[in-house]
Amino acid sequence: MKIWLMVLFAAALAGCADSGPIKVGPDTYTISTRVPFGGPASAKGQALKEANVFCESQGREILLDHMQASECALHGGCGEAEIYFFCMAKGDPQLKRQRYSPDPTQKIQIDQR
Repeated sequence: MKIWLMVLFAAALAGCADSGPIKVGPDTYTISTRVPFGGPASAKGQALKEANVFCESQGREILLDHMQASECALHGGCGEAEIYFFCMAKGDPQLKRQRYSPDPTQKIQIDQR
């Protein structure tokens, strides 16, 4: 019985993946996450939490550039997300309320009856 629990636990951990913050430019970072349960929303939440902790550890604030999230190819509640963000100095004039547009990969169909 213990062996099966260990195998199940290992399989659940294998579904989790996190790139950690990767620098892609001046004060610009990306994080990719994959979670076994909770879908895209859970993956986005995990990535955003990690980005906030990372920026706060530097005495800075996060400014989200953009994010993408989707269900994993494995399905079954698995979610993936990728965010791009800046770690900005507190009080930076660029830190203001953002207006996010819909995900450009999502097509909106208009009923033209």
